[in-house]
Amino acid sequence: MPESKTIYHKFNGFRCQKYIKMEYIKFDTIDSTNDFLKSLAQTRDFDDFFYISTDFQTKGRGQRTNIWQSECCKNVLMSIFLHPPWNLKQQAVLNQMVSVSIVSVLQKFNIPGLRIKQPNDIMSGDKKIGGILIENVIAKNRWKQSIIGIGLNVNQTNFVNLPHACSMKSLTGKDYKVDLIIDELITELKKHHKHPAEKLQEAYEALLIP
Repeated sequence: MPESKTIYHKFNGFRCQKYIKMEYIKFDTIDSTNDFLKSLAQTRDFDDFFYISTDFQTKGRGQRTNIWQSECCKNVLMSIFLHPPWNLKQQAVLNQMVSVSIVSVLQKFNIPGLRIKQPNDIMSGDKKIGGILIENVIAKNRWKQSIIGIGLNVNQTNFVNLPHACSMKSLTGKDYKVDLIIDELITELKKHHKHPAEKLQEAYEALLIP
């Protein structure tokens, strides 16, 4: 992998690191990676798996009106751009693909008891370790693009008023490099993206909590 050059600058008012030769932008702080990438994608197109990540979100969102809470620099907070290869009737396949990819990454690090809880939770036993927020753009009966938000608890161990939350570190006692976890996520997403819809559904249902 070629060495990346890091440039610190302001992007739409937020301080970020833009890594040349890599297909992403990393922010120190941002309001919401999903909101930012969704806004950016209205005026320009991106290659599949271009992503934005941040050390901290001021307005992180979960499913519906839920807030995603995360300590600074300790977790994966990212949003990924994708032109979905499936038709409108197959929108569930994208969530299946992302869920299975996240579980595949966590399995590499021997995280125990991994399951998927509908609609968008990644579980270890009875505790939540990650979540997904997918926002689709539909135009003229065509699935134009998707913004895939992923929040994954990595090194955080203190979860105020969240008794059913956990992290990779709280489960294993080990510290992890967040950027490495992000690299693994992109690798698994690209791999599973090539799998047939039927195979993704099968893998998803095998992990699903009844």
